[in-house]
Amino acid sequence: MPNMRKILIVDDDTHMLVALMKRLSNAGFETVAATNGEDALNHVRENKVDAITLDVGLPGELDGLAVAAALRDDPRGSRIPIIFVTGSADEQFKEQCSASGGKFFIAKPYDADLLIRLLQSIFAEDELGEMREISTAKRRQLVQPRWAAARSK
Repeated sequence: MPNMRKILIVDDDTHMLVALMKRLSNAGFETVAATNGEDALNHVRENKVDAITLDVGLPGELDGLAVAAALRDDPRGSRIPIIFVTGSADEQFKEQCSASGGKFFIAKPYDADLLIRLLQSIFAEDELGEMREISTAKRRQLVQPRWAAARSK
């Protein structure tokens, strides 16, 4: 399927990881997985990723907040939408997620259909922005020759 969006799913719970990979694959997304923060960062550095679902409670030195902060500060990861998927749902925690670079937040247990709709919405907005840029560039090409001609008179 052309133009499949690639989702990096980062979660240390293998049951959750496999289930989410199946659901997103069935919804038409390409999925890749990482079970810790270091693997997630390495994957983003070496591969194109269109969005990331990120569990906060990851094993090792890099939890989800640290991964998001590292991506925010890296040109290869700073534009990738991050959806935090976590069991912590209080407002202070949501603010920490946002400050570290996460754009969206879904509390566990979550509805996979909601996550799919969120991803579709994110990508539809991206495509709309790209169409606006192309349209603006084409209008500039059409208008500039007229301006250039008027200036030379």
